[in-house]
Amino acid sequence: MRLWFRSIAALLGYDGGEEASIRSILSQAAGRSSSIGIGTVDGVALPSPLSGHVVELEAEALVISRPFEGATRKELVAGERMHLSIAAEKGFHHGEVEVLGRWVSGEGATRRYGYRVSLPSVLMHEERRGLHRIPVAFDLAPKAVLLRPNTLAAIGEGIVVDISEGGMCVRVDLHTLLRPDESVIVRAEFPAILPPIHARTTVAHVMDARQPGHSEIGLRFNEPQAELGHAIRALELRRINRAGAAA
Repeated sequence: MRLWFRSIAALLGYDGGEEASIRSILSQAAGRSSSIGIGTVDGVALPSPLSGHVVELEAEALVISRPFEGATRKELVAGERMHLSIAAEKGFHHGEVEVLGRWVSGEGATRRYGYRVSLPSVLMHEERRGLHRIPVAFDLAPKAVLLRPNTLAAIGEGIVVDISEGGMCVRVDLHTLLRPDESVIVRAEFPAILPPIHARTTVAHVMDARQPGHSEIGLRFNEPQAELGHAIRALELRRINRAGAAA
């Protein structure tokens, strides 16, 4: 279950199963590092900034980052077929792909890892409103501060973009270099509804934000956030009850 404050998914402007439209969707997804979700062919995979993202589009393959399942990386095997979902502004694009193998780029500190997967022959578009989501709006953007675990030195500050029981995505002005897999402490204050967060997390990804000078950081909670989980489930019950009353 994920609680969204705004749509952070990339704008993917085309639907349909024709090859040209599919390549257009994938090209835009790569350009915007769109969030992905992966699962079994007959399962459900909803995109999340904490799960992974589209890296680039090649002539015969799509490159995705090394995916996560919760706090652990999910290892993919060449020849494995899986369900791939790609975030869109008004929903998700779903397709079936085959894992082609590992992908490596860069050297030293700039080295990146991921997987090549086949290009889907068909993409199905699904509207966000049909999925398990809770829209929430705050008068003030939820504030977030990132700190080093040992020294409590400030890494950056900004706002919370989205949050779930497993982690959050924040848009911050970084004061120093931050890399995936680093440990950070996050402090987040919410104007209403949700409890304040003060937790140890692990960086899932770091990418440039559309706002100049800012970065979007995906964070996974190192420990369960019971109070946060209760608040999200309470919001879901309220949404269901309101829907039932309206019917």
